[in-house]
Amino acid sequence: MLIQKANYIDNYKIEVFFSDGTKKVIDLFDYLNKHSHPYSKKLLDKKLFRVFYIDYGTICWGDNDFDISPFDAYSGEFDTCETPLKTLEVAEY
Repeated sequence: MLIQKANYIDNYKIEVFFSDGTKKVIDLFDYLNKHSHPYSKKLLDKKLFRVFYIDYGTICWGDNDFDISPFDAYSGEFDTCETPLKTLEVAEY
């Protein structure tokens, strides 16, 4: 499942279009506010938040400084703690 397109809506909401034809709106305010990554705090500035791009099916900000995986965007469940490397799933592209 990959993100094909995403549009900024308002505040911290993004409309996301997935490769299976699904369309969802995700609100990232709580996620950004609670996330430990320093760049997430920068994205609370709406001017910075609005400037994202899609790279290999993932929503990215900066020079790939921060991203939202297509799996998290699709499920709408964002985990704010670090995942141990040995438990990460490998995405097929």
